Amino acid sequence: MTVRLWDVATGQQVGEPLWGHTDLVLSVSFSPDGTRIVTGSWDKTVRLWDVATGQQVGEPFSAPFVLNVGSGWVSGPKRRLLFWVPPASQRPFYSPGTALVIPRCCELDLSRMTHGQHWQKCRAR
Repeated sequence: MTVRLWDVATGQQVGEPLWGHTDLVLSVSFSPDGTRIVTGSWDKTVRLWDVATGQQVGEPFSAPFVLNVGSGWVSGPKRRLLFWVPPASQRPFYSPGTALVIPRCCELDLSRMTHGQHWQKCRAR
């Protein structure tokens, strides 16, 4: 599968297609500075692209992350708990299995996030 960039004013394709995904591409987003593109696919990978070169940056990200709506915990590989999403943020928060990106409508404030070896203490605060 490919991702193609188009010039909105001219309707012409810009550069070469971005090759790499092996299934439908579901999500595409530009970095705020316009230098990178991130794509998410049903092939369960997220890929980062350099806009100027059209080349993939690094290896595809493919860890299976899941938001447990009942508890608010996001788990990763081997069901390892990664972080907790407060109830008010759970509705607009998408699982990478459906959208692969957090929409612009919400922002996660991680300024008080507990991580590292003491992550289990976050509920005690």
